[in-house]
Amino acid sequence: RRGGCGLRGSLLPSLLELAHATSQNLGFAHRDDVHVSYGEETITETNLLELRRRHPAIITLNTFGKKKEAKNGADWEWHIIGRHRTFRMRVQAKRLQKDDKLKIPHKVKSSGDQQIDLLIKDAKANRLKPVYCLYSAERQRDHWKKENVGGGYEAFEAGCLLAHAQTVKAMMPKTLADIETDCVPWHYLVERRDYAQRSLTDVLDVDGSILRFMVSSADLRVATGSDRSRDSAAAGGFPTLDELYAPDRPDREIEGLVEVDEPEFEGRGSEAEYRERGISRLIKIDVREFPERPEPKGQADE
Repeated sequence: RRGGCGLRGSLLPSLLELAHATSQNLGFAHRDDVHVSYGEETITETNLLELRRRHPAIITLNTFGKKKEAKNGADWEWHIIGRHRTFRMRVQAKRLQKDDKLKIPHKVKSSGDQQIDLLIKDAKANRLKPVYCLYSAERQRDHWKKENVGGGYEAFEAGCLLAHAQTVKAMMPKTLADIETDCVPWHYLVERRDYAQRSLTDVLDVDGSILRFMVSSADLRVATGSDRSRDSAAAGGFPTLDELYAPDRPDREIEGLVEVDEPEFEGRGSEAEYRERGISRLIKIDVREFPERPEPKGQADE
């Protein structure tokens, strides 16, 4: 069956495709014969804009004018709004350099504080989960590399990985290998499986010098026989869409999870407040209408 029907089914391919495109574009930008900067700002803005364009009914995207240097470490704030609770993150984007280095330490000139400390402090003050979104090329990953699927299917590349900022601070990774098993692909916010799809080359369409994202057929199947999320403690730190929808709160504590009826969070967050806090983007994904679960064709080895 096709997995493109329903809210969950339409959002899942978008997150998969954009992570795949991020990985491919970053790998292309790292080539010696390509002299184009593909920085964190460009990647973030492209991905968030594309999510908004594809899903205008459920996604809102606000941008705020920012000062030369933000007061905290966040690139954007991300809310996933469920029927009973909302998951709220403060996200700092980092890309791997061409030499595979991951540059986490960054001193904010205005305060002398480390960017990661400001990110964590601000997130704690506002009951948000502090998260790093790590952009990488396929050759720079080991744990989250795509599988050899076959049968006319190709696995997606996991170019956008999420890691808890506290874990990043504790480990201070210099390469992705130092922290990769503590990360999860960002599509795990929708479904905690790895997927493959037919004709992945259609995700990116190059016409001369113009690169366009393409909405694909969403003909998905599970890419691996094992679910890598089961042995990943990082996955447990993020809620599933079902947990945002279900009446009962999850048994485990999830940082950034807020009940929708908490008056503290009703009507808060003016543009002036976000600008004062140094937030440049706010993305909200409304999943209050229960999304259908996609039914991919099955395991790759079937």
